[in-house]
Amino acid sequence: MIGVDGGDEPESLARPAAARTEAELADAERADPLLAAVRRGTTEAGPDFVATIRAAQDELVRTPAESLLVIQGGPGTGKTITALRRVAWLLDDPGTKLSPAEVLVAGPSPAYAQESRTRLESWGHPGVVHHSIAGLLPRVATGRGESLYVTRLKGEARMAGLLSRALESREKGVPAGMPATVTVRGRAVTLDPAAVQRVIVTARASEATAGDRRRLLRAVLVADSPDPQLVLEAADLLAELIWPEFSAATFLSDLFASRDKLTAAAGEEFTDREVNALYRLPGDFGDADLALLDETEHLAGTEPDRFTLVVIDEAQDLSPMQLRALSRRSANGALTVVGDMAQSTGPWARDDWHEVLAHLPSPMPHVHRELRFGYRVPRQIFDLAAELLPTAAPSVQPPTTVREGPADPAISPVDPTERSAVVVAAAADHAAADRSVAIVCPPRCRDDIEALLNQEDLPWGTPPNAPAITLLSPHEAKGLEFDVAIVVEPGFIVDDDPRGHRLLYIALTRATAHLHLVGAPEDLPADFTSVSAPPAAPPPEPLEAAPTPVSSPPVVSAPPAPLDPAVREQIDMVAHALAETLLANLTPELWPVALDRLIELISPES
Repeated sequence: MIGVDGGDEPESLARPAAARTEAELADAERADPLLAAVRRGTTEAGPDFVATIRAAQDELVRTPAESLLVIQGGPGTGKTITALRRVAWLLDDPGTKLSPAEVLVAGPSPAYAQESRTRLESWGHPGVVHHSIAGLLPRVATGRGESLYVTRLKGEARMAGLLSRALESREKGVPAGMPATVTVRGRAVTLDPAAVQRVIVTARASEATAGDRRRLLRAVLVADSPDPQLVLEAADLLAELIWPEFSAATFLSDLFASRDKLTAAAGEEFTDREVNALYRLPGDFGDADLALLDETEHLAGTEPDRFTLVVIDEAQDLSPMQLRALSRRSANGALTVVGDMAQSTGPWARDDWHEVLAHLPSPMPHVHRELRFGYRVPRQIFDLAAELLPTAAPSVQPPTTVREGPADPAISPVDPTERSAVVVAAAADHAAADRSVAIVCPPRCRDDIEALLNQEDLPWGTPPNAPAITLLSPHEAKGLEFDVAIVVEPGFIVDDDPRGHRLLYIALTRATAHLHLVGAPEDLPADFTSVSAPPAAPPPEPLEAAPTPVSSPPVVSAPPAPLDPAVREQIDMVAHALAETLLANLTPELWPVALDRLIELISPES
């Protein structure tokens, strides 16, 4: 069945190994076919091999609640299931006094949130709060398309400073013409303009939020007052004059629609080019704006619900501004951070956990552990996926896979006109065998596959509510697993994203049993038996090498003629523009690939 990086486990597996009997473990293995398959397939390594896997997971499950725990693990290592088991264990532990409503589990998608909720509820723990990252943030109309450069810029932590300065510019001190008295319930309350001005100066110096400023004003004006309640009401009326409440959405829309406001708020931290990139006409918001709206509400004094324990899955992909939003939802810094750097993709793809933790400040002890054994993804599938790691994530060590799958990956080289038919036929066969199927395809292949699925009247859908066949993009597949993964056009997946090799690595490792690759012959591996593969062409006859002249003189190129200064300036301008494009859109290891591709595109045909 479809799952969240782990199979269905009974309640007994939500407890640490020390609290389980051998009988319980046997029952768990019967309920979890993959766990039982690991034990059957590793008898030569000794009967304690499964116990070794469980011991590593249980160590993380039993980590004290008062900690920032990082769980790193490759595909199929059970990192997500370990994080959820930890939630269950802490809820069961009377010493923690943790209630379900005090726990937040945040993941990459609504499908993840639904699956994590289903799993914990099946273990007897309803009431935990489950959300996608976007679902936690302010709800506004989105749909604005933005470049990768703008998306990354809006995700940078320095945007918090820009928003703070923009809010500050709305406040000019005590408003001109402010009345000397405020009438509350028919009674006049005399104000002290000097005291009010001191509050404003103090609030600005402390960089307090609007909510804190209101509280400070109330505290100053109520001191030594014979009627505190009356003065508190007067302070609230005065605060509305000085720091009027506002809509975060309206504020952000107005800010981005004004170059003057953006320039003033940018200060010395943003270049003119960055200010121009942020400028836009009013309209729908982009996805990156959600975290900015959350920051704006925080600066205005509106705080979100806070939780005693926060679990963040697929954390390696989040922007600094998203991480700040999640950090605000932690009441004490107790976090469980889950992910895999080899699967880090998108605008904020990273290679190091320090870049994530820098935006999750916590006073709790930091515990960083890596799960080394993979048992969800079969060896035959993972061996194929692991060939991508030297390019996708050269610093990441692949996990040790310990389970054999039922079959080698199926490889179907196809012509584009045959692609959809092969994909849909394979999905129908697996669905008929009562297997959950994921068709992972790039956007440019999606319409044809959707049309044929409908034509064949097959039960299919998209996350989070999908029947036997789920159609999704490589990005949407993160954190999910299926009995079968049909990966369409691996070459397109690699080409269509700056971290395409990582996305393909993710797509290949979504299957717990069967993997089927369908695409152009040149983009498919040749190490496995092909399905419907065209016959191989006979090798060409070797060509006899032409003899090299014995005394050929070396060819000496003439020195280039000096360029006209105007031409040189134009070349420099073009080179700078290309450099900025590379810096804004690609990671350094992809620059040579992009330059080679550029040469191919502009070279005249021979």
